[in-house]
Order: sequence, then C-alpha cells, then structure tokens
Amino acid sequence: MNKKGFVLMETLVVTVFTMFIFTILYNSVVPLLGKYTELSYYDDLDTTYDLYHIVKLIKNDPNYEEIANNHYKILKCQDLESEKCNTLFNFLNIDNTMDEVIFLNTTYMDELKNNQEVSNMIKDYLQYIDTTGNIILLQNDGYISYLNC
Repeated sequence: MNKKGFVLMETLVVTVFTMFIFTILYNSVVPLLGKYTELSYYDDLDTTYDLYHIVKLIKNDPNYEEIANNHYKILKCQDLESEKCNTLFNFLNIDNTMDEVIFLNTTYMDELKNNQEVSNMIKDYLQYIDTTGNIILLQNDGYISYLNC
C-alpha cells in the first residue's frame, strides 16, 4: 500500500546511473575536443592534399631509401632525381625559402625532441599526431600538415 519509499529509491538509482553515464561521456568527449582545437591551429586541408602529391613523388624517387634512412631531413628538389619536383612545387606554390617539406623517421623520436634543427612548432605538433612509421611534414603559410609514408 505505502510505496513512497520505493519511488524514492528508484529515483535515486536512476539519477546516480544517469550521472555516471554523463561523467563517462564528459571524460571521453572533452579531451577529443581539446585535441581537435589544437590540431585546427596546425592542419590545413589544402596543405594535406598538396602533401599527398609530394609523398607520391618522394616514394617513386630512386633516392627514397636514402631519404628514409635519415632521422630528420628538410627535402629540396635537389635531393630528388625527379624532373617533376620543380614543376610540382611551383604548381603547389611551395617556396623553398619559406616553406619546408620535412622527412621524419619517428623511430628516433627521442633524438628528434632534442634536435636543435627541429623547430618548437614541429615538436609541439608531434605531440598531437600519430607518430608511427615515417612522416612527411609540410610547413606552409603557418600551417603544418603530415602524412605517414
């Protein structure tokens, strides 16, 4: 007859369960939003598409194995035997004096963090991306984008 205590307990259990679910969701979503915000300062869609073509060019180059053995290398068209390099860089508006195409061998990540040649902007960027395998970075107009290769 008197079910007031049951309704109170049922309400408390549902409230605690709902709070638990919201806590899990909050702890899962907030770090993702922070990572997205941080990467939005770096990645640019146009730069990423440009980088795709550069990666294809580098992988088809006969010097790729030599390049892949480097821990850190700023790539210039002189390093590649491809005749298409200058044409591609001009088409993509990559200026070797202002923009950099950088090859990173991430198996040497500790050395990269201590390397004075690597800019602090790149070191910060490496904290937010997948650093497995070799990475090609393109630093262009204040943005940095990457592709694994």
